[in-house]
Amino acid sequence: MMPRSMVPRSPLVACALALALAAPAQAARVRLAPGCFQSGEQGALNGAGFRPNATWTAKLGRSQRLGSGRTDARGGIHARFTAPAYHGTAGTRQLTLTVGDGVHRARTTLRMTPLAASFSPPTGDPATMRVRWRVLGLAPRRGVYVHYVAPDGKLRRTLRIGTAAGECGILKTGPIALFPFRYTYGRWTLQVDASPGYSAAAVPRVLIGFAIRRPPAH
Repeated sequence: MMPRSMVPRSPLVACALALALAAPAQAARVRLAPGCFQSGEQGALNGAGFRPNATWTAKLGRSQRLGSGRTDARGGIHARFTAPAYHGTAGTRQLTLTVGDGVHRARTTLRMTPLAASFSPPTGDPATMRVRWRVLGLAPRRGVYVHYVAPDGKLRRTLRIGTAAGECGILKTGPIALFPFRYTYGRWTLQVDASPGYSAAAVPRVLIGFAIRRPPAH
């Protein structure tokens, strides 16, 4: 009788065993949603390929700990994510987020942006001013609108100045007339947001004040 260790396997069994031994383990991976965050904004952190029922930790860079939790029975991560404070005012930033369970580790890019809107030049004759708008942090692939609120507090005009692009909702325009309509003197409020309809409670929004002074009498 042939020893059990010497019992030949069928070709199909041997092939399946060889494939199983040769197949690499699935690499751990993580993903953030949305694709771009503002300071303190909440989103989702999802991952797969980690140890089942293990403790995971998320770090920013090499040492800043952002949170922790436990993987599910399949080694998956499904957690709420809160972005760290971001003090930038002029541009976006890309940071490295690392998630590890003590054995497996995965990295992803954390994109952050301020909520900001401005135009250049910031001063001039409103009758002839043509400005370039720069907007950051509005909803991506959404229209960007400027609502002109007159000194008396009433909406005078709404203009669409373009469409925010990219994950962080960025818009840069060419020269546009700042006041393409007849205006009155006083302090105007220009509200920039992603809604074609004006609301003083719109979120997110950026408010820009612009004073139009009466020319001195000669």
